[in-house]
Amino acid sequence: MVKAIEFWNYLCKELDYRFFAGVACPGLEPLYKKMNSKLMHYIPAVNERVGLGLVSGAYMAGFKGGLLMDMSFAYDLTSFITFNVNNKIPLLIIGYGKRDSTLTYDFPSEFINGPTFDKKIRKVATASEFEKVPGLVVIKEGVLL
Repeated sequence: MVKAIEFWNYLCKELDYRFFAGVACPGLEPLYKKMNSKLMHYIPAVNERVGLGLVSGAYMAGFKGGLLMDMSFAYDLTSFITFNVNNKIPLLIIGYGKRDSTLTYDFPSEFINGPTFDKKIRKVATASEFEKVPGLVVIKEGVLL
């Protein structure tokens, strides 16, 4: 199990991600409950594309950021992030849901299905920042506390 407070502390304190946006997702409720305005900024979005725009703008302003989203909307994720790929804008997509083996991504991605998440997130974040592409971390249903 992944404790939401540990997840945030790692992202914000260790990896310096400070800006987040997204559409409310019931599966990510533990993360919403443990958000700390002293560590991060969060802006709710009306849809995932708006959230993506907010996070992309934050990067242009000098902040590392993440998009929180339900992976049931990931069917079109590759075209969804074309702007980021074309303009070399990295961001961390924090998804919730099942791993869909039919989806393949041309950017760093990891699936968190147990208590060890830090190495997987660091791997994705490092590759995303180095390659200047989006990175995806999917948290399996039922793993987040």
